[in-house]
Amino acid sequence: MKKKKESDLDFMDKFENFCKSRSSVILMVILAIFSLMSFLLFSLRVSIGGDDSTYIIRAVNFLNEGSYPSFQGPVYPLFLSLFISVFGVKLGLLKLTSFALMLTSMIGFYKVFKERIPYWLVFSTMLLLSASSYFIFFTSQTYSEALFMALQIPVFILLFKDVDSKEEFNWKRLIFIAGLIVISYLTRTVAIGTLIAVLVFYLINKNYKKAGAVLAGTVVLFFVFLLLKSLIWGNGMFDGGQASTLIYKHPYDKSQGLETFGGYLMRFVDNSNLYLGKQLLKMTGLKEATSISYNVLITIMLYALFIFGFIKSFKENKYIQFTGIYVAVMLGITFVVLQKLWDQYRLIVPFFPFMLIMIFYSMNKIRQVFKLKLIGYAFIALFAYSTLSSFVISFDNIDLMTLRRNIKGEKLLGYTDDWVNYLSMTEYVDDRLPKTAYVAVRKPNMASLYANGRKFYGIYRFDTQDPDKLLQMLKDKNVTHIIMASLRKNPTVYNKQTINTIQRYMYYIVQKYPDVFEVIHRIGEQEPAYLFKIHYDRLRINPELETETNQ
Repeated sequence: MKKKKESDLDFMDKFENFCKSRSSVILMVILAIFSLMSFLLFSLRVSIGGDDSTYIIRAVNFLNEGSYPSFQGPVYPLFLSLFISVFGVKLGLLKLTSFALMLTSMIGFYKVFKERIPYWLVFSTMLLLSASSYFIFFTSQTYSEALFMALQIPVFILLFKDVDSKEEFNWKRLIFIAGLIVISYLTRTVAIGTLIAVLVFYLINKNYKKAGAVLAGTVVLFFVFLLLKSLIWGNGMFDGGQASTLIYKHPYDKSQGLETFGGYLMRFVDNSNLYLGKQLLKMTGLKEATSISYNVLITIMLYALFIFGFIKSFKENKYIQFTGIYVAVMLGITFVVLQKLWDQYRLIVPFFPFMLIMIFYSMNKIRQVFKLKLIGYAFIALFAYSTLSSFVISFDNIDLMTLRRNIKGEKLLGYTDDWVNYLSMTEYVDDRLPKTAYVAVRKPNMASLYANGRKFYGIYRFDTQDPDKLLQMLKDKNVTHIIMASLRKNPTVYNKQTINTIQRYMYYIVQKYPDVFEVIHRIGEQEPAYLFKIHYDRLRINPELETETNQ
């Protein structure tokens, strides 16, 4: 291709030359910004979502009891167990591993696309990621997103090396890709899409032998894992896990039945609007964090933009072609499989960098195809506004005073009153109740972290209103006490609407047995938490539930 003369270069061409000539300096500046923002937004608290504490507790159970960390994917708890086995449950250290994983991902992201797409495109993506508090959030959380993002990078590196090697068949490289796919799948189930994306890419490019090798390698390695799992833990080769809830219309109410074909189509439409027309705009600073509305027009425009860039990549850039396939498959699975009630941006954050690459690439292609300088200037303006807005939102979330006091030992500072009261009650349980007491709660794993590892019984849902059956479930688990907290449905607003699973559970029981629960402690006034003792000895109506008085 004939090199353009300096006089023929437009603004974007000159910007590209600047980025390329100073790539090392720009990379270091962006990584420094990423690290600084990670420090400023660092949080020592456990998320109220509960998944992060669950990963830690499963890692602890694996170490202490040898129990297989099922349900959410075993790899991340196993990863955490490496550090817990050496240092114990040091929350700050575990969170720092997430920062290390994401910093590694940022460096790897640069290496993946360096010299393969324009430098300005890579740096623009990385700068926006470094400005977004939505992305930076995961540098100090024990969620599996950080590990999953780190596992994506070597898949791209190996696949792109395979593209560079033209038709060379390197079976070792392909087996490594297969192994990474298996590990990724055992980290997050959605990684089945990685296998699909790799196969589609090879099949489109008529590399049938490579597609077959990756598929065979993935299947063999996965079944080797299943066999080892069955031999070591003896709990069967397959378990439903978290994914088993996705086939129902409602994950917490199986009585609504299984999802229909039409229902899955509606999930795709609804989730497209929620994640593209709302969450993506928030993540890029183009929509207020408190907004609950979505923009259908933006969703349509993003799909059109993606399709345009994807079509152009077929003739011009195999690396963008695979990136487009990967994004399409991963978002497609996410949008079809998940019930719309989840509506959590964290479900698409692992793909956020690649989504930005596709958006920026497509906008640049429009500028080149239609030869409109105005589009280039519009892109610069939009990018500048998005990045600046993201920085403003991030700086609004900085709370160094709380971080400083958390480090000094004030573990509950920064939580809203409902959570302060709930977690204070779990600490009270650990201090005042005998070790033989077994307490039922709504968030058992989070309670365990704040009660020095003490085990709690979790009540997440129940399928009956029969008081005898509800009591029998508690008795069968040897539950002696129960905590009823006032945890908000909307974490940011106090409107007296609470997560009432425990309240309803107890309500059905007291309708028949009004004396079975005794309040023995209360913490908080406005959003209180109560500790109840369960008196099975008072159940004279139903002898089957009688037992000795609990301590």
